[in-house]
Amino acid sequence: MVEELRWTIGLEGPLDFLVIGDGALRRSSAVRPHRCSQDIPPGSLIPIACRAHDAEMLVCCPELAFLQICQAVDTLAAIYFGMCVCSDFRFDSFALGGVVFRSEGGHAIASQNSIARYLDRSDGLKGAKRARLALRHVRDHARSPKECALGMMFCLPARLGGFDLGDPSFNEMVRVFDGSDRRGKPRYSIRYPDIAIRSTSRKGERRMVFVDYDPASTHAGMEKMMLDSRRRNDMATIRDVPHFTITSDDAMSFEYLEKLADRMRRLLGRRSRPLLRGAKDSAESREVLLRTQERRRLLWLQFVVRSFDSVLADYACANLANARM
Repeated sequence: MVEELRWTIGLEGPLDFLVIGDGALRRSSAVRPHRCSQDIPPGSLIPIACRAHDAEMLVCCPELAFLQICQAVDTLAAIYFGMCVCSDFRFDSFALGGVVFRSEGGHAIASQNSIARYLDRSDGLKGAKRARLALRHVRDHARSPKECALGMMFCLPARLGGFDLGDPSFNEMVRVFDGSDRRGKPRYSIRYPDIAIRSTSRKGERRMVFVDYDPASTHAGMEKMMLDSRRRNDMATIRDVPHFTITSDDAMSFEYLEKLADRMRRLLGRRSRPLLRGAKDSAESREVLLRTQERRRLLWLQFVVRSFDSVLADYACANLANARM
């Protein structure tokens, strides 16, 4: 039975499954049972086709899966995985770069709003508190794990390891000037910057910057390079909105991203974070700044530098080790 179920869902490792009710739980190298001791909201389990005729197979809805993730990881990882759940990409091991944009008419398996509604019906469930904390920082519509990580790095509060530049949005539709028609009227086309960051300056002005991530693995080839260059030029026509491009090599340099974040902060009119109580060169302030930089570097190492598969493998290994203790 276990082998049939693993074959049905294409699972190579152990099969985790939920046990409702009493009874002995037997673990092995092939199966890892988990007892469900609390009532879960209606719609939490979705029936799927199963080759085993004498068994009914159900999978967790994405919102419950996110809640379960929050039981096993820290807040930063919960934000990262939450953004992936609410993204517009899916994983494809045969695709260049390992991810593909969901086809036209497709949609994310969950959204920030759908998770929030689910959590409203999940009071008392384990992981709900962390899920709510993480959800404050989750945004929809990212198109790659690296976009999720860069959005976190630039926009999370300093206490979580971010540069606290403002409120991010992913792949938001913007109109850009595209010349004039035969009658001399302006013509516009649509572009989707990877990350838009909005903030209020110290003078109370609403400001915004655009950030695009151009990875070598998915933007290879002269034709693609030309299209990317034209897209950057298109974005440059938007008045009072600076546009930045980050390459794969740029993302591998913490010092460069740190300088880039400071440039964006100045353009957005933001105060430097964290806010210091005393003089910048005081011992207390230096210690605060050092701890903040260490948190930022840790976030960068954990999510920007590493691939999604590596991040996932680390947490899977950690949870397996905890289960054996």
